[in-house]
Amino acid sequence: MEASETYLSDTPVLAAHAGTQPDMFLRWNRVPEAATSVDVVVFLHGFSQSGGAMPLAEKIERSGMILTGRTRPTLAMLPRGNWIRHYYYDFPALLDGGIDLLLAHGLHHLSEMSGSPIALDRFILAAHSGSGMPAIDIIAGAQAQPDELYIFDGLYGRDPAEGDPLQGIEIVDRWLGERFAAEPAQPGGLRVPFIESQTGPFSRAVGKLINAHLDAADPALRPALTRRYRVEAAGVQHSQVARIAFPELLADPGADIPWYAPSRF
Repeated sequence: MEASETYLSDTPVLAAHAGTQPDMFLRWNRVPEAATSVDVVVFLHGFSQSGGAMPLAEKIERSGMILTGRTRPTLAMLPRGNWIRHYYYDFPALLDGGIDLLLAHGLHHLSEMSGSPIALDRFILAAHSGSGMPAIDIIAGAQAQPDELYIFDGLYGRDPAEGDPLQGIEIVDRWLGERFAAEPAQPGGLRVPFIESQTGPFSRAVGKLINAHLDAADPALRPALTRRYRVEAAGVQHSQVARIAFPELLADPGADIPWYAPSRF
């Protein structure tokens, strides 16, 4: 099956989300006829000045969800979030295992197009801006845990008026423990480009967790792990972080992001 893309409307798992149709964008690279599994990328978009009238197409270019750098057969999915009010969006339908239903829906659609069953191989979850904290909540209740997690200037933390601003950091710690235990047989990654004035405290707290897990890791593995698990300052303004970083990370989770150079994708 050759590389292509399409929009879907009235996606069952997203039925409770308020917003426009279509509510799902799919993109895939070349999938060999003999393939029985593919990697699946899910990108969660951020807020929109268009409010409840946001067309899904608005989020595609800025997502950086470009597959030309990948050699593994991959299905990429960009679901429309739930419009709350003003320019705010969240992803309640993907909580409590909803992400597993979304993955199944995408794989079912790809299987129908290919004419044979296709299963999940690696799972990559990415989030930008206001979807960063929902992404943490999503993995807390998911059966399928991401092999790679990318959060682009999205770890704002919780409202201090409602409790601990770092609530959810324990979810990241658990996930990191499971990921590091699977290394190097099942390599993964966590990359968190952030802007200090917006997402500094929670992002830096994640950086401390990564350092703790690196310190406990096999010294022989640390150089490779350090490249794939890191928190770093973003070199572009907020709206462009995913667009610049994500294509590079889809090609290589250990890539140095070329913030100040023209994109190769």
